[in-house]
Amino acid sequence: MGLTDAELAERSACPVERIEELVALGILVPRDEDSRFSPKDVHRVRLMKGFEDAGIDLDLIARGVEKGKLSYENLGLYLPEPAALSSTVDELAAEVGRSPELIARLLREFGVAQPEPDGRLREDEVAALRELLAVWAAADDDELARLARVYGQNILKVVSSDLELAGATIFARLRQEGYTDEEMRDVAGDVGLRLMNLGEELMLWLRGRHLEHEILAVTVQTTEDYLQELGLAPKRTPSPPAIAFLDLTGYTALTEERGDEAGADLAERLATLVHEAARPHGGMFHFEDPSAAVLTGLDLVEQTPAAVDVRARVGINAGNVIFRDGDYFGRTVNVASRIADYARPGEVLVSDEVKERWGGDGVQFEEIGPVALKGLREELTLYTASRT
Repeated sequence: MGLTDAELAERSACPVERIEELVALGILVPRDEDSRFSPKDVHRVRLMKGFEDAGIDLDLIARGVEKGKLSYENLGLYLPEPAALSSTVDELAAEVGRSPELIARLLREFGVAQPEPDGRLREDEVAALRELLAVWAAADDDELARLARVYGQNILKVVSSDLELAGATIFARLRQEGYTDEEMRDVAGDVGLRLMNLGEELMLWLRGRHLEHEILAVTVQTTEDYLQELGLAPKRTPSPPAIAFLDLTGYTALTEERGDEAGADLAERLATLVHEAARPHGGMFHFEDPSAAVLTGLDLVEQTPAAVDVRARVGINAGNVIFRDGDYFGRTVNVASRIADYARPGEVLVSDEVKERWGGDGVQFEEIGPVALKGLREELTLYTASRT
């Protein structure tokens, strides 16, 4: 059973007149003689809104469709059939016993489109929110919003990076291989579908692998804490983690000289270099062992000039940190950033806390005296770290 123009308009959050306009332009075509539309036509309506928001005249799109140069049939391959509409925000809030403001806030943090004031939510949104609020019933509004923000921001980052990379590599190369428009649509459709399926598989697989690691790590920590509470294990003196900051000297000048594309390429190469340098020492700029942070910092200042054409400087501090929403916060982090700002190109500067917790060989520390860092009231004693 298809959708009437009124039902299509409701799901697409637009007036019926908009559907009639798109039909007149030849952009929307009813699928049967009763003038009913496919549910996937919702995507086409939303796409046209995107074109208009970008300043593209729909008359141009209509001409491209008429001449067979533009086609959006593959949207149905990549995107699932839009869910039917269900409860309003107020109705769902009353059902789950939470405020309408929280429901709207969660949708906003997830990064999905907001319904009109009296509009209805999609069935998939209602199902997800209902289960979320049941499982996390003990959480307050701010905690729930933080959870939604983490999911929304990180999944959006994965999806957008996936599509951007595919467009710049796979699809760009396909366009260069001389396919006709029709052949290109077929090949791109098949490749795009495989990419979409692979993305879902990767997210599920990696979530499972990271979940394994984190559950084991948390179990070890909670068991050790419990044994200490029972008096069966000695209490160990906690060693504060280390935070390292890396700054590039000459990055702004290089970007201005070579353009934003070169700057983006440099950032990508730097991210790979950081990951490869930190991995052998068990950290990614958050290190349980300050000694590992020092070794990684030295590796980076030595490897950066050849890898990314500019020199790096690193600042390292140790102390308590706050982990929230996938990132680290607190004074320890702020001080590490200030130390990096003070360092010279090619230099690894560390705080006294890091030097005192050094537990390896092959590195020497030279005191450069108490230093006044920007934004800090008290002077800090800093040391340059170098290979012996």
